[in-house]
Amino acid sequence: MNIDRLHIKLPWIDSRLMPNRKNGAAWQSTHAAKIRAKQDGALCARAALGTNTLTPADTYPLNILYVAPDGRHGDLDNMLAASKAALDGVADALGINDKCFRPITIDVARDAKKQGFVIVEVGE
Repeated sequence: MNIDRLHIKLPWIDSRLMPNRKNGAAWQSTHAAKIRAKQDGALCARAALGTNTLTPADTYPLNILYVAPDGRHGDLDNMLAASKAALDGVADALGINDKCFRPITIDVARDAKKQGFVIVEVGE
């Protein structure tokens, strides 16, 4: 079945991927975290999609809600940059190019259970 909207729940961002925390560190220091984030993105997207397919479109609106595990409200563009690998995994699993994610809206909330996660909504 074709669906117009998909809700994906991703794990909280690995702090090693935050651009403001890398401080010029070599790419090897974050490589394993990037691979894991991309795998997580793909696995979560496939699980959310199930046997459905996303309705083909030229662009897919992307809404991202960062549900932080603590009271800190981080820098939104920093969190988006840290999510690049996970979003690449989502795009790969959906069979689309991540440049089709437009427009992108982002927001932040606090997780009362202090676990942290990211909700990604793809589509109309």
